[in-house]
Amino acid sequence: MMSSMEREPLLDEKYALLDSDLEGKSMATDIRRRIERWRPFSKQDGMQSARRLPSTWLLISLLCGTAILGSFTFYSACISGTHHSPISPTDDMTPISNYTCIPGKPCWPSASQWGAFNHSIGGNLKITVPWAAPCYSGMSSEECKKVATHYMDGISRTAQYGSMEFLDWETCGPSNCILNSFAPSSPVSGQCQLGRLSSYYVEAHTADDISKALNFTREHGIRVSIKNTGHDYFGRSNAANSLAIWTHNMKDAKYYKTFQPKGCKTQYTNVGQVGAGIQAQEAWEFFEPLNMLVTVGAVSSVGIAGGFGQGGGHGPLGPTWGLMVDQAIEFDVVTADGKVRTINECTDPDLFWAMRGGGGGTYAVLTAYKFQLHPAIPLNVYSFQANWTPPTDITESKVHRDIITALARNQTLFAKHGIAGYNFLLPDHMVSLQILPSSDTEAIKAITAQWHDFLTSYPNLTIHDNTYHTFPKFSEWHKFSESPSIARNGPVGLGLAESGRFVPKKLFTTEEKISSVVNAVLSAMQISVTNKGGGSAQLYATGPLNQPDNAKTGVNPAWRDSMWEVIMGGIWTSNTPLNVRTQIQNTISASIQPFKAITPDGGCYMNEGDWTEENWQQTFFGSNYNKLLAVKKIYDPTGLFNCWKCVGWTGYEDPMYSCYAQSGTYPNPTIPLGPAVYEYE
Repeated sequence: MMSSMEREPLLDEKYALLDSDLEGKSMATDIRRRIERWRPFSKQDGMQSARRLPSTWLLISLLCGTAILGSFTFYSACISGTHHSPISPTDDMTPISNYTCIPGKPCWPSASQWGAFNHSIGGNLKITVPWAAPCYSGMSSEECKKVATHYMDGISRTAQYGSMEFLDWETCGPSNCILNSFAPSSPVSGQCQLGRLSSYYVEAHTADDISKALNFTREHGIRVSIKNTGHDYFGRSNAANSLAIWTHNMKDAKYYKTFQPKGCKTQYTNVGQVGAGIQAQEAWEFFEPLNMLVTVGAVSSVGIAGGFGQGGGHGPLGPTWGLMVDQAIEFDVVTADGKVRTINECTDPDLFWAMRGGGGGTYAVLTAYKFQLHPAIPLNVYSFQANWTPPTDITESKVHRDIITALARNQTLFAKHGIAGYNFLLPDHMVSLQILPSSDTEAIKAITAQWHDFLTSYPNLTIHDNTYHTFPKFSEWHKFSESPSIARNGPVGLGLAESGRFVPKKLFTTEEKISSVVNAVLSAMQISVTNKGGGSAQLYATGPLNQPDNAKTGVNPAWRDSMWEVIMGGIWTSNTPLNVRTQIQNTISASIQPFKAITPDGGCYMNEGDWTEENWQQTFFGSNYNKLLAVKKIYDPTGLFNCWKCVGWTGYEDPMYSCYAQSGTYPNPTIPLGPAVYEYE
């Protein structure tokens, strides 16, 4: 038995922890030594069935870990198939959930009960069919060809319940129904299984559909999961053997020239409203003809009212107007008791505060999001791309050190003027985009002059792009961002591992502190490239640094002080052996340690972190966690809404989290159910 102060290593591997005094090459060498002695999954962890997987694997090192725009970030690789000794939840967690009823238990509803429920919601209870299922019946069918053609397209993946944006969250141990991401037309073997996709889901069209679904799950003790697009890096939008609520088809959008929230005296101008299923591109396409901007990210398929709009939501407009949660004025929701409510800072101030940053899937099911729009102004962009000869050791690379140092020295100036930045550093190339929303289309040239001159004159760079652009419309900016050299940084339809960290503005105030940040970037990249992580570092300057007051939102306060959000990432496909997936995940977890060393008690964006994070309350929620939990207990006292490392998470021992490698239980994938659900007596 382990004591309360002990626990087994993550993912059945040894820890890869860094001492704060390790820097540069010595740090990378130490991490390499630690990672090399990690052991693969054990047979005792139920991996016998994994031997049926192909023995060959594809390690896509050129793409692995490349950066993504806005909310494109690489996220959470669930390494399925291992389990560990039970891990006790911390004292501030809610008790183990009572919502654990699964098929085969006496609590599970009868066919007639399912039929009656289906009748009550107008036949909107559906049976899940995995998106790739047609290919398991033959690769030559037209249905399979269509799936294969669009397998890595984000919009296509969100169009049905039976797929997630990332393969991690379609799998549970060896149970899955996935294709080979970069060769989706290649033959598949084995059975198409649900993995962690729910067997039944409610295709919600109204708040009443959701209310009745919540009442049904509460009555029978069934776990509920809430999915919009499935663009989720922690697997929070599905759970094996849950009843899923799919809000994707709630597509209404409205514009209010003036708007007064319910029960409030304040009047707003230029307010937008979107249904829970509206995606980023649908939002800007609706409001752009009205000459209004929406504070979306850069991924067109992301649902802006879901985890994005409830967990934070950063993007190219962030330094100018703040996060998406900063724009929120009013929400229409269905709470755990099944009641339909309109909430704002006047009617339900605590719940409204918590849902502005406390995370999706935690407090209520959101049906409509009302938010501040901004009169359209041009987006002015400085775009730079170059490559160079990759170094043997990134920690000793002069080109990497000089470029990152120059960027860090300019970052305070950029932030002061509201410039958003996407900076992608890899072993052999870089992509840098600086975006300034402004009617003064020449201002960006003056502000970025030093950065531009440094890059232009730096020796031994092969420059591919060094241009200024002005985009009168957001859609034009987005089309530019989808150019091949940038768009390839945002893949979906594969497995992802990610870790992140906020780097506060105080670390950009002196040369010594800037040097510590640069050392952390170089060490992290070397750790990653040495151990099959790909070697990329993504440096985002898209946060609300110019909106320092966090009083109205429950978002992690560290966002307000963050100059950079750093992301480390790596990828895998169905052909990647399970032990290599484990190595990639552990490498990416290890690569963020240099940033943790210089940001003690710091954190990261809750939507873009490491799903294996142990210190998750502090890291994802900061000083707001206890208040967020107190609000949770008021509005959801029975813990109906629960998701992985969300506020009020029930912990590793909860059997409904068996599909996660950190779980204390053996993986229990979704049990398939038949069409008896449609019977009604």
